[in-house]
Amino acid sequence: MNLTMSLHHGRLDATPEEAGFRQEALDRLDKLLGELIQDRKIQGASYLLARGGKTFAHTSMGSLRHTEFSGDLKPGSIRGIASVTKWFTMVAVLTLMEEGKLHLTQPIKDWIPEFDHRFYEKINITHLLTHTSGLAPDMGYFLEPYPVGWWDLEFAYAEDETEDDKEEKPRRSQKEEIAERKSRWIKAMLAGPPVCPPGEQWNYCTAGYILLGEIISRISGQSYEDYVYESILRPLGMEKTFFTVPEPLHDEVCVTNDWELQKLSRDKEPAWAGPRSGGGLFSTLEDLNKFGQMLLNKGTYNGARILGRKTVEMLSRVQVPGGLPAFGWGERQKDSEFGLGSSLGRVFDPYKPNTIFHEGAGRCALMVDPDEELVVAFFVPSIESWVPESIISVKNVIWSGLQ
Repeated sequence: MNLTMSLHHGRLDATPEEAGFRQEALDRLDKLLGELIQDRKIQGASYLLARGGKTFAHTSMGSLRHTEFSGDLKPGSIRGIASVTKWFTMVAVLTLMEEGKLHLTQPIKDWIPEFDHRFYEKINITHLLTHTSGLAPDMGYFLEPYPVGWWDLEFAYAEDETEDDKEEKPRRSQKEEIAERKSRWIKAMLAGPPVCPPGEQWNYCTAGYILLGEIISRISGQSYEDYVYESILRPLGMEKTFFTVPEPLHDEVCVTNDWELQKLSRDKEPAWAGPRSGGGLFSTLEDLNKFGQMLLNKGTYNGARILGRKTVEMLSRVQVPGGLPAFGWGERQKDSEFGLGSSLGRVFDPYKPNTIFHEGAGRCALMVDPDEELVVAFFVPSIESWVPESIISVKNVIWSGLQ
């Protein structure tokens, strides 16, 4: 590791030794991450490890941004967490379940009439949570040569009106206009036949989580973002977690390219846009640890109860014993097992099957190991699109340090 690279350390509650963790594993972790930065595979790295509710490691290194003289990535830097957002959507769905406002086998057509068709009428909440709906997966999932996203098809569902039509039709109300615009992106997501019947394959589908965000909004009467803030972020004290980062905090946000930088200044989404429930949150390691501790503590953190104990226990349960076929991004599995909106430890992982976790675009992860009372959060902002050592190897090194 380059000795000139600065290591920054955040607030700790315990030493590694007090937490039952070997210091030499942290040294190996820092060396691994430092070498990935030196090799220009990742821009920077930061991690937080907590055991028994006490943070014993909180370190960062590398650059905050891809631009020259950007400054260092700090332990408290803000980063877009991509698909880790899906965990917040999952928890929001489960809070509504606990309130009796939905059940997990309830068909989506109960809230979204576009699903009232023989192709989609059997798709339910659990199918969307577990990526088994049969809806088209994320673009590039099948390594198709010319991938197309649903947003590329939305234009096809706009009403094609002539000037005479506009004069003859009564002007739509704002509510009607929003409903019509929402229907466009919903229809675009349903364009073409399903890739399989619901429940027969695992196909990673972010669109399913956007639809869950829309259902959350229709049930709660609030925007998805407001519901997540009021039911999860505010009670947990996640004060630096946002869908839109306030402008005074922009200098604290880690970005890896110009597109991410420009995205920071983007105006608030229009009322008809699909909710940012598949990957729209920004957060810090400390805030993610609060969310992880809530799951570790069976639904409660610092006096705030978000979910019931039995609901949290569902998250570690294999949803389809024996698994389902899954083919994605070049990996083919005949018997992939998965949790309710979570990945689970597999036989070749150092953590047990009841460890739940979610990754975000290959650049961050949040993990909860109930047996070891361990919460792990890390950011590895990448220069390359997928750096296995920054995800898989990082996990292996961390679990090797447990005494």
